[in-house]
Amino acid sequence: MESNINITESDYIKLCDLVRAEKMAHTTEMNNLNYLGSEIKRAKRIDERKERPDFIIMNSQVEVIDLDTNREMKVKLVYPREADFRKGNISVLSMLGSALLGYKTGNVISFQAPRGVKKVKIKNITLPEQVH
Repeated sequence: MESNINITESDYIKLCDLVRAEKMAHTTEMNNLNYLGSEIKRAKRIDERKERPDFIIMNSQVEVIDLDTNREMKVKLVYPREADFRKGNISVLSMLGSALLGYKTGNVISFQAPRGVKKVKIKNITLPEQVH
């Protein structure tokens, strides 16, 4: 069963624009765009000016545990132009990036990886400083 996820109003607007632009440019795999689009649509929108998020938003630092290998990984959820896997910056257009959006500490998420379905547990979230 899917957990409920949240998205801030500002992320919602920016990510909808990103999905539209990427669909027109044909630069991103459609499966990734469709997955992100479906995650955005099912998310509850939160006004970050009224309520401080306690879930993963854009530019959050996230510590996850790979449940298959028990390895920990630190990543930052970023827009495609800032993505650099060597630095731990993962694009929201990647399957892991789309899967992380909106979840909270302690949640276990599944996503499609090149070698099959992966499961990770969210250990910790550090929000970007500009969040009200």
